[in-house]
Amino acid sequence: MIYATRDDMAHRYNQDTLAQLMQTLPGQEDTGLLDNALADASALIDSYISARYTLPLSSVPLALTQQCCAIAFYYLNTVRATEQTRKRYEDALRWLEGIRDGKTPLGVAQDSSAPESCDLPEMQSEAAVFTRDQKGFV
Repeated sequence: MIYATRDDMAHRYNQDTLAQLMQTLPGQEDTGLLDNALADASALIDSYISARYTLPLSSVPLALTQQCCAIAFYYLNTVRATEQTRKRYEDALRWLEGIRDGKTPLGVAQDSSAPESCDLPEMQSEAAVFTRDQKGFV
């Protein structure tokens, strides 16, 4: 389950900074880098919260989106991560450890499951025609 999107990253971080981090060659952006970082961060989060919660979650708490963005930003900055970026990453891991250990609540029910879809087929039928008392005459 993906806990943050490109828009979430754009709201939290400077657009120019994100563009620089996604450059593979001068003037060429690889948006796949951001998608991979978000997917990797979400997979890491899943590994922590699956110990306590049923996945996928029915709703994604805002705090989880925030931590996913911090982890993904760190993954994008692996070569030139600042101390602040590293600290946010380490704080996110400590927060996830607290969730895993049951010390920090996530804000969703522990037996939370995905909401049921409205697009599933539904079957209805009339009452049975053949029973012990009715021999099939309608």
